[in-house]
Amino acid sequence: MLIILRRFLSHFRALARAPVRRVLLKQIYFTANEAVWLVAITGFALGATVVVQLHEEYGQSRDAALRLLGSLSFVELSPLLACLMMVARSASAMAIELASMRISGEVAALRRMGISIESYLLLPRVLGMTLAAVVLAGVMALTSVLGGVLFATGWDASYQIFALERMLRWHEVLICLFKAASFGLVAGVVSIYAGFSVPLQVSEIPKAASRAVLRGLLALFVLDFCWALVL
Repeated sequence: MLIILRRFLSHFRALARAPVRRVLLKQIYFTANEAVWLVAITGFALGATVVVQLHEEYGQSRDAALRLLGSLSFVELSPLLACLMMVARSASAMAIELASMRISGEVAALRRMGISIESYLLLPRVLGMTLAAVVLAGVMALTSVLGGVLFATGWDASYQIFALERMLRWHEVLICLFKAASFGLVAGVVSIYAGFSVPLQVSEIPKAASRAVLRGLLALFVLDFCWALVL
């Protein structure tokens, strides 16, 4: 897996080529765009639930509950939950696609034509999942704050929305984005490793999908623990 990661970092120049950019945009579309509504609804429900519980069960004031929600959502909950949903939805699809290409001989055919597998197949998929993770985590964090504001203030929500700087701190927003990027990068590397490490047998394709999801989820939890130690 570390070998794949080093190769990925050394092939960024391939993004200047139109076919590689097309693969990248398709990966972002299928990973982020098609999951954004699910992530947004989940974030809205998450924010509403957290604020209601804090306000009713623990006697938190409205402003204190919203400030705590902003910190929890951006630093802890949104990056991890959004990326967990992304891995559960997209890691298996990526592993199946790459395993099928390898078993059917498409990867070997690309190599014979002189096309770099790392630049054309691996780089745009890993980078696409990384960028998609940032987008999805940002959407979940913002919708969770919106859900919390609406359930805490009702029709007076406009004042709270225009005063988001009282709930959010810039370093928390940056932590959210960096955590999501690291989660997406690791999930992408795990997925392509699961797809390319299968034996050349069709029966191994479902196993590759299962390994991509299970190892991806495990990698996210381990990485989240490492972030907790650092922060």
